[in-house]
Amino acid sequence: MPASSTSGEGSGVMDDYAERRLAELHAAAPVKRKKTTPFAMVSLAAAANAFKVANCRKATLWLWLQHETRKTGNRTVAVPNGALAKYGVSREIKRRALRQWEAAGLIVIKGDLRKTPIVTLLRSKA
Repeated sequence: MPASSTSGEGSGVMDDYAERRLAELHAAAPVKRKKTTPFAMVSLAAAANAFKVANCRKATLWLWLQHETRKTGNRTVAVPNGALAKYGVSREIKRRALRQWEAAGLIVIKGDLRKTPIVTLLRSKA
């Protein structure tokens, strides 16, 4: 019968050890990351060249807007002609694209007709 008395004592010690070890493992476990939507890091110049070949300057403008909002940490940015001209986006393409995106509810445009537009990217629902 001594075997049953030692097994009873051992289980109490084992429970304490198991609880401490479990607490240590939980404390040392890596924090689970939030799920994020996929995104790509790409050179603006390389993307602009690819969009130029594909005859899609509006995509260059959209990528530029995304880049500027991430860079500044602000969803509202000024969209000057000079900054886009070096990527091959003309004033006319910029004007048409911004109006289309505003009509689609992707952005909000502020500013006068003859001034640099101030664009706010709206949060996507996806």
